[in-house]
Amino acid sequence: MATAGSMFVRLNDVRCGLDRSRFYDWAMRLPIVGYSFFVLSHDVLGFCEQAAQAAALSERPDGAFIIATLARVSQWITVALLTVLPIFRQRPIAKSESVLPRIGALLTVSLAPLFMLLDRAPADLVINSVSVVLSITANVFSAVTVSFLGRSLSVMPEARQLVKSGPYKIVRHPLYLCEILGVVATLLQYRSLSATALSVLIVTLQVARALWEEAVLVRAFPDFAAYRSHTPFLIPRDPVRLLTMFFVDPIARRRSVMVVAGTIGLLMLVMLPRLA
Repeated sequence: MATAGSMFVRLNDVRCGLDRSRFYDWAMRLPIVGYSFFVLSHDVLGFCEQAAQAAALSERPDGAFIIATLARVSQWITVALLTVLPIFRQRPIAKSESVLPRIGALLTVSLAPLFMLLDRAPADLVINSVSVVLSITANVFSAVTVSFLGRSLSVMPEARQLVKSGPYKIVRHPLYLCEILGVVATLLQYRSLSATALSVLIVTLQVARALWEEAVLVRAFPDFAAYRSHTPFLIPRDPVRLLTMFFVDPIARRRSVMVVAGTIGLLMLVMLPRLA
């Protein structure tokens, strides 16, 4: 008769085998993709209904509405990235063996789209203008940062390759920094107690997520310790250097222009029914 210890070993072997399988890798991608797509679709369809009702009343868009719409469109880009990018990532060479980091990563990604299910604050030209600047900056920088990650992008604490180029030369977790900036921009659109609580929770989980990820990178890449010793964790020593990198670096500058052009084009497409 098998002992409890041997049964535990067998179950652990089965779990490890499943964890390394292609099926498991795809199974971990699809919930994120499906959930993000659902929330994005919900908000886009809700906006279209509001725009149709306003058009029926022969209302013309004012400055506050245009700024609020631009803020909303830039938020869609962030959620769209969460919907598409997990499909194309590489399989990991190392990952966290604990359950808590995986749950924390899933929670972090799942919580951000929940903003779209909350009631937005009334349109305010000044506040929404600040939100737009922060949101577009966060989204442009996030998209460019993701382009440097390429297929190494991961939701879970996993290692695919050690990226030290682009913004990763200046700070170890520029993508998380951009995502936190995006959370602040989103909070300005809602301005409620529930949105504030959600923002604090997301930022806390993002920091924990970065720490969990580094625990995996240390095991996977011997040169990560040296990289960590001279590169700041989340806040750059020289924020201006990080900001200008997106305009000075030729590759980053070209990709930034593409993201901004896409945002403006999408805004015009969304505004077309209102302007007709």
